[in-house]
Amino acid sequence: MSLYRPLIQAKIMKNKLVLSLGSNLGNRYTYLLQAIASIDTSFDTKSTVAHFYETPPWGDVYQSQFINTAVSLYTDIPAAKCLTLLQYIEDSIGRTKTRKWGPRCIDIDIIFYGDKFLKIKDLSIPHLRMHERAFVIKPITDLSPDFIHPTLNKNMTQLLSEIADDTILFAL
Repeated sequence: MSLYRPLIQAKIMKNKLVLSLGSNLGNRYTYLLQAIASIDTSFDTKSTVAHFYETPPWGDVYQSQFINTAVSLYTDIPAAKCLTLLQYIEDSIGRTKTRKWGPRCIDIDIIFYGDKFLKIKDLSIPHLRMHERAFVIKPITDLSPDFIHPTLNKNMTQLLSEIADDTILFAL
């Protein structure tokens, strides 16, 4: 009988983390690039980045146009810890909260965490209003057009077709 036992490593399941990013203050494009670089560093990965879109503000419409994009990456970091990391990135870039839906140099929202449905303090996944916002759905459709929304049971292409698409491809 052999005394050797192979180590059995637990298979670590990684979840696809999908984020929406936006900026409407200062050099919007630079803020987005800085956020993406910080996300890649913080999550020790190379994320996939959607096209950039210029979009009208949502909620508080009396402010500058946004540039929005989406990124996706795979992580085994718990969703609540992801939120903490992303808030730290926003703070380090200089985000200050002025008013609900107000102007900001960077905004990073968790939209999906795999196909999970989570509701914890300060975080609902999937993002509760994402399906109403072209500035969120359009970039995600670039990345994963066939991804099925875990609670609405529709893919991103279907969700985009159900709302007005007021996004404009951003060109430098």
